Amino acid sequence: MKKLLIVIAVLLLLGAGYFTYEKWVKHSNLTTWSFIPADAALVLEGTVANDLETLKNYPLWEIVSQSSGFDNLRIGLAFLDSINGEGGFSAIFREAPTLASAHKVSSNSIDFLFVVELQNISQNTFANAAIGRLQNQGYRFKTRNYNDFKISEINKDGETLTYIFYKNFFLASFTPYLVEDAVRAISDTELQSFKEKFSKLDQVGTNGILSLFINYEKGSELLKAFTPSSIDFSIGSGSYELMVDSSFLQLSGFSHTASGWLDTHTSQPTTFDMAEVVPENTAYIYHITSSEMTSWKEKQIAHLRSTDPKAKHYQDSLKSLYDFNADQVLDLVDNEIGVLNLESPRARDQQKMVILEVNDMSESINFFRQLTERIALARGDSVYTESYSENEIRFLPIAEFPSTILGEPGRGFSQCFYISYRNYLIFSNDLQELKNLITAVQEEDTWGKSIQVNNFLSRTNNAANVSLFINIPRAWSTLLDNLKPEWKEHFKQNENSYKSIELAAFQYSYLDGKYYTNYTLSQPIRRSKNIPKTSAEDGVRFISNLTSKPILLRTHAHKEFDILVQDSTNTVYYMDPDQNALWSQDVGGQIREGVHAIDYYKNGKIQYAFATSSEIHIIDRTGTYIPGYPKSISNVSFDHFNVIDYDRSRNYRFGITDTDGNIYLSDKDLKVLEGWNPKKLSRRALAPLNHSRLGRRDVMLSLQEDGVINLMNRRGEMMSGFPFETKQSISKNYFIRQSNSLGNSSLTVISNGGELTELTLEGGVIKRDQLIKTSADASFQLIPDTGGDSFIIIRKEGTSYEVLDDTGNLLFKKDYLSQWPILIQYYQFGAGKDLVVFTDTANKSLYIYDKSGNLVTGNPLNSSHEISLIYSSAKREFQVYTTWDSNLELYTFSY
Repeated sequence: MKKLLIVIAVLLLLGAGYFTYEKWVKHSNLTTWSFIPADAALVLEGTVANDLETLKNYPLWEIVSQSSGFDNLRIGLAFLDSINGEGGFSAIFREAPTLASAHKVSSNSIDFLFVVELQNISQNTFANAAIGRLQNQGYRFKTRNYNDFKISEINKDGETLTYIFYKNFFLASFTPYLVEDAVRAISDTELQSFKEKFSKLDQVGTNGILSLFINYEKGSELLKAFTPSSIDFSIGSGSYELMVDSSFLQLSGFSHTASGWLDTHTSQPTTFDMAEVVPENTAYIYHITSSEMTSWKEKQIAHLRSTDPKAKHYQDSLKSLYDFNADQVLDLVDNEIGVLNLESPRARDQQKMVILEVNDMSESINFFRQLTERIALARGDSVYTESYSENEIRFLPIAEFPSTILGEPGRGFSQCFYISYRNYLIFSNDLQELKNLITAVQEEDTWGKSIQVNNFLSRTNNAANVSLFINIPRAWSTLLDNLKPEWKEHFKQNENSYKSIELAAFQYSYLDGKYYTNYTLSQPIRRSKNIPKTSAEDGVRFISNLTSKPILLRTHAHKEFDILVQDSTNTVYYMDPDQNALWSQDVGGQIREGVHAIDYYKNGKIQYAFATSSEIHIIDRTGTYIPGYPKSISNVSFDHFNVIDYDRSRNYRFGITDTDGNIYLSDKDLKVLEGWNPKKLSRRALAPLNHSRLGRRDVMLSLQEDGVINLMNRRGEMMSGFPFETKQSISKNYFIRQSNSLGNSSLTVISNGGELTELTLEGGVIKRDQLIKTSADASFQLIPDTGGDSFIIIRKEGTSYEVLDDTGNLLFKKDYLSQWPILIQYYQFGAGKDLVVFTDTANKSLYIYDKSGNLVTGNPLNSSHEISLIYSSAKREFQVYTTWDSNLELYTFSY
């Protein structure tokens, strides 16, 4: 804090002891800019007191004030105000013109040079008072000569501020040589100042709070203080005005290139239309547009071949082997190209996509089909295609294909799958992510349908040649991975504050030989440091006690969730989102394993399938049964039930296990299929029959209570390497990591005693690790997140519950004295919104924690069953549905 307490505080005015009235006569050739060295990375221009006072009124100030140095600046200004009475400094220096230039001063740090133009006698009077007060408080002053200039220093507790008064200018820095550089800038006629070197810099507008001028060459060096990564801006300099409102910060102005990738964009841009196929879990997207793609194509290919030897060699190799020209791909493109990096729920995975808007989809599909067939013929392979939800997924057997047209941004595609959607060709390095995208588009879980994203995009430049859009919370792990250790720790300590900047955009648009530039940050809400208490907002009381969790169901009638619960009399109640009862039905038994939404008639109308111990039920939103239902299988007592849709074609299969360990697989009319009538296992199943499609292979998984793992094909035949015997009792929960083949996919299970086993789906053991336990009664559970993307591990020893990540590292620990079961759930919503849920069934208490173990609701809630939890990105709030005794309750909270 002492840094800027000396910083601007006394420093802005110190040394005025030798300041005489004549020095107020301005030198005709000097301005504040005369003192800024040419090697400054960036320069802020404004009026320090006035502008900082304005910034403090906006939420983004919370972030700025926590950054290194800025908090001291705020404290320093408050200190100065206190010297001659409250508000003295702010009133006198409010309009003093100020420059602050940033310089890299070591491998890991930056510092500032401050230049202030003093304009009236009252500022000199204030300075004299400040000096006297500071000397009385123990600050030490000394002077020295440098190139015939008198430089002063003020020191206390090891912090030294170097400063000089020259004419009517005050210069100061905590790095002495920055003041010396400023002196040389005005005394050495052979040295250029910042403004002289960047004479092309445009005058910025007058609507902003501050003006910002950037030397991108030095800016790149400055960033090396934060990151070991090399950043190529392809920009020489830029000048921008800073505008701020209640939830946005925006820099806008013009940038000048320094020869590089940005110079390939010399045509008018077009609009950002591909948001409709950008999935919600996108961390960041690099977006390119051009109204004359042919012109850009020629410059892009030439640029790649001259600057990226790896891309040039690969292009030449593919031309020789398969008669493939990269520029032919760009001939297919209409106006847009997007490179997407998706948020990965597991750190070691990196999913990417490339989206090409094409002129003629038929021509484009034919081009890639012929290319694939030529490669298959040359290699003696078959052509891979797969149907999924009425879409054809194809495999392009060219590793790193996008790099042939995009260079480095297109790398990371060790495999390449693609689909067509409307006028877009979409390529991905992960087959499952293409399937997830298809689902996201169908369920409107995309940027184009996101209220949050659309509000942000409305503040950005809708037509830019180059844009980088970043979802800060979703890109958080990537950002941390690219920081130096000391800065990574700083960002971790202030994670919530930095993540409150939800979205960022960096955009460049060609205009008359330069690039109109927009940098936009969004911080819609100011995060509260204190979590308020949460109370039920709404609820329904039933006649009998409820026996199920609240089940949230999608419907064709609206975009919200309907609600289903069951009570102790076997009655099922179906309610709309406002908890109005639509129907109730005695189904003759308790529901097994949840309720599944299906489209039985393939007409877009939703029905709900579930099982009791003796019957399968299919009933619609009006409470009407599908004809012929409920149905049963003769003499079979149902234990587990699941609905399987191999390829989202709505040709449903019902997976049923009975209490004797037999498995039945039927069609949607409950006709049992060959090989499954029944499939006999030696022991009772732990969980419902699970289906996964890996490439073109369908596999069925069933775990037995004696620790035997069964993996079968669609005909019920055991896959090679199975059954696999763990020879231990295992947790009923498991995690499947799906990839593009059996060998690259894996299954993770944990024994009750804590042995964590990961297998390939070819039966090979990847690892088998015994987790640490400190007592003989320690027990373990694997808890997958509700989306099946990751998992946590629970280690219970006595009354202690320890939450571990998927590698066994401790996240947090809680104690519960209850002897009744503690129900545990894991929700992973992305963007750092990961929640671990504990339900104490004995005390009917619900605890919702973040992954650091903080209770995010402020207080325990009511529940005696598992809960249902949803997150609304539009409202930025969570909704929790709970059941306890005869009550259904709804809670809402944010954190």
